[in-house]
Amino acid sequence: MSAEITKVGIISCSGEAIPEGTISRLATRRVLELLRPDVTVTLCLPLFLSGNEGERNFAKTHPTITIDGCEKQCARWGTEKHSGPVNGALIVSEILGTQPAGCHRSSRGASQADKESVWAVAERIAAAVDGVLADAAPTGTVVAGTGGGQCACSSPVPGGSITVKGAKVTIAGLPLIFEQCAERSIPADDSGSTALLEVVKIYHPIPPKEEAEYRRALLAAYQNFRRDARLT
Repeated sequence: MSAEITKVGIISCSGEAIPEGTISRLATRRVLELLRPDVTVTLCLPLFLSGNEGERNFAKTHPTITIDGCEKQCARWGTEKHSGPVNGALIVSEILGTQPAGCHRSSRGASQADKESVWAVAERIAAAVDGVLADAAPTGTVVAGTGGGQCACSSPVPGGSITVKGAKVTIAGLPLIFEQCAERSIPADDSGSTALLEVVKIYHPIPPKEEAEYRRALLAAYQNFRRDARLT
């Protein structure tokens, strides 16, 4: 591994026979787009297994985490066969237990169970990424750069803007944050404003003295999001 770590690679399961495979891919995308967009890239398992040197070399020189749907661990064993030991290996079926019983193999028509499962796995992946970077910090410099090997599907989604005290503030991934809040049934009224603020604070620093202004601005933006998405 190089002394300077620019990104953590994430390789997710490509299976479609069980819901856990779809959950692994959707959760990986959540991490890439919202939870840890600056320090992660995705590696394409089919390309990796077919011999793509760019994918394999990235996994050889950067920390890599595999996300498998089941105990067969195709992503892990394929990665270790061609590029060496991985830094983390998560199995969706072990994380969720029996929860995926109500989930679907396709993301179309996703149920509440699907959405909750995706977020639960995404949060575990994000924690694993944090652990890898923390372990690497004493011996190298962790840089949130744009190093090679980045798959096009890992590009972060655009942020959203709100107006706080007359100034425009851009929050990375705000539409996805609002989507998460809607999936968790946070109301788009005053009763949900505190919970909304707490969720946004996970991803965007908010000065304590400005929380009231942020709460009002976020609630207005969230209401517009729900209205536009016809979720009200």
